[in-house]
Amino acid sequence: MPSDGDLLFGKLAVGKGYCAQESVDWCMAIQHSGAERTPLGRILVDEGYLTEAQHSELLSLQRKNLVAVDPVAKKTRESVLFGKLVMREGLLSADQVNECLAEQAREGERRSLGEIMVAKGLLAAEQVHRLLEKQQKRIMACPACRMSFTVLSISQDRKGVACPRCKGPLDEAGPSASPTTNAEFATQVIRAAKKELPPGSIKETRIIPPNAAKVRTVCVVCDEKIEGVLDSTGRLRCPSCQSTFVPK
Repeated sequence: MPSDGDLLFGKLAVGKGYCAQESVDWCMAIQHSGAERTPLGRILVDEGYLTEAQHSELLSLQRKNLVAVDPVAKKTRESVLFGKLVMREGLLSADQVNECLAEQAREGERRSLGEIMVAKGLLAAEQVHRLLEKQQKRIMACPACRMSFTVLSISQDRKGVACPRCKGPLDEAGPSASPTTNAEFATQVIRAAKKELPPGSIKETRIIPPNAAKVRTVCVVCDEKIEGVLDSTGRLRCPSCQSTFVPK
């Protein structure tokens, strides 16, 4: 079954006129038959339906859509997609998911939807890990810093991901590890930042509420003193290490 990210990528590819729906369906069939969970976009490129430039453009649009705020539910689309995935997998009912979304929308609530579902006893930590995997996310831990991170990566390589704090290798968290993490980051953004691209090259994809007040805090990852505005999920991005976290 394709992930929400792959489904969205396919819709964007067809909507932009870069390829036909039949091509997307064919590549999804290839993905389903393969042992490795290769992202749909990469298969479309490998099969000759997309160029590398089109692939990069669609990945950027995909990330923006996944974090966009749902204009009706007033919740991040990322959480709504996670809830839909939970229902599609037959793990919870629509009423149970909506109850958790309503709790997440309360003033001051900063937990992810998966964290809330585990806290309420509706899902086990192992189930949240499997669902995150379908969204190309995984929870990794740093044995040196004793910190854990939610890592977004389109790569299937589970090695070679460095801790943004100490630069040492991150380990895959155990299946029963808590879904609560200290911060999150995307490997693509970290790689772009390391290339020292010109200002503005790394486009902001977080949803910043209008008239959001600035907060001053210390980054939980790199200890830099920073000032910025919280996004719609209550998280702040550090311009130094490119991690996002919930200020304490």
